[in-house]
Amino acid sequence: MKNQTPVAFTSRKGLRLFGILQTPAGRASSDLGVILLSPGVKMRVGPQRLYKRMSDVFVRLGLPVLSFDFEGLGDSEGTLKEELLKDVYNHIEVGRFVDDAVDAMDWMQRHCGTKRFILSGLCGGAITGLLTGSRDARVAGLLALGITPVLASWAADPSLYMTAGQLGDVRRTYIDKLLSPRAWVRLLTFKTDYRLMVTSVLHPFRPKRRPTDPAEIPSRENDNASPLFPPAFFKMLASERPMLLIFGGSDRLHFEFEEKFIARHRQHLSTLPALYDVHVVELANHVLSFGEWQKEMLDVSTRWLQKHFANDVSLLEPNPVEDHFRRPMDVMSSSASLPAR
Repeated sequence: MKNQTPVAFTSRKGLRLFGILQTPAGRASSDLGVILLSPGVKMRVGPQRLYKRMSDVFVRLGLPVLSFDFEGLGDSEGTLKEELLKDVYNHIEVGRFVDDAVDAMDWMQRHCGTKRFILSGLCGGAITGLLTGSRDARVAGLLALGITPVLASWAADPSLYMTAGQLGDVRRTYIDKLLSPRAWVRLLTFKTDYRLMVTSVLHPFRPKRRPTDPAEIPSRENDNASPLFPPAFFKMLASERPMLLIFGGSDRLHFEFEEKFIARHRQHLSTLPALYDVHVVELANHVLSFGEWQKEMLDVSTRWLQKHFANDVSLLEPNPVEDHFRRPMDVMSSSASLPAR
């Protein structure tokens, strides 16, 4: 059994953000909670009510779960000012909703007594969770579905939503590359993000101000890797916080992750705690449309939670995933053809 309550809290911008809080019935408040972060421009229920299924299973593990709409999405106040959808995605990929995620943690800590958080989400929600984790030590783990290690385009300014600490990490990365011939080749062949490089290097000497809307810059056809992804990922590992990354087998982002992050940073990753797991749901698309794909994702997620958060997870039902998908209303037919990409 669970308690389900509509909630609203005020962000640091003074906007009301609306969501749903689910808590296990008859259990005292938990030190650990789950926050589901909205995917892209979709609202808090996710595609095919994916987040509803995730919430139901995580509550059956004894964890309180908050899902809410970011600023300008769903029921929450605010507006999206971009004219093109790719620019919205771009700004999500560089941290547009990190402040909202931190505000959600603040609210849940005040009202539920939750001090540690597992951030989870699909695509834009996953990258928001990773960037939030690199900023806030209360993030105890990341459960990412179809995380994007690349940018939708080069129209956004990656430094727009970065903290001084994040800019410092990027600055040190550029300094470390001064003796790298490969880095100089990228610099001289216009494959480096010059704006981010200059912003990070000059940041300590500039007066504090928030950058204006980003200007359009030429696209890099050969490389769309996000410069914010590696330092955020490394910071989570260095602080020994576990991550579970789940991809659909037919999701291009899995290949982007392997080729544009793992292959490029294999040596650095070997020096850090091996606290990230990657699971691929064979044949599944980006949004895990079918019931059996979602069931596999939730089975893997449940085992991961039990492994890394054994002291916080308590099975309120013997088989929470099986019991959930046994209900007819939550089972999706797998006999239909795969959705078009």
